[in-house]
Amino acid sequence: MHSTLTTDLSNLYANLNGTTTTNTEYIVLLKAGSLSPIHRAHISNMIRTKEYLEQQHNFRVIGGYLSPSHDDYVEAKLGEEFINGHHRVRMCEEAIKEANQQHWLSVDKAEMMGEKSS
Repeated sequence: MHSTLTTDLSNLYANLNGTTTTNTEYIVLLKAGSLSPIHRAHISNMIRTKEYLEQQHNFRVIGGYLSPSHDDYVEAKLGEEFINGHHRVRMCEEAIKEANQQHWLSVDKAEMMGEKSS
């Protein structure tokens, strides 16, 4: 669930500011997964999806989020290859900066910080 501790909405607000187009649908992209580790193809997928939706379908992507999965899921999936969630979040933040996409893309920590599965 969204909270100010998990989800930064500043890109959404900034990208909506001054928008007057009425024939455009505004959307937000979400990429969930272990992201262990994040890599250039994850970022490229988000960029290419944004470009496609904007160019081919007249959508306006006002933001996008990378959402690393909860540690329980990732550890069970990857075993010894496990990277803890806080480190995966930091890696995602750095990957976004490296790709110079921080004007629309950010990390959502809600799933990673959520309650443990039972």
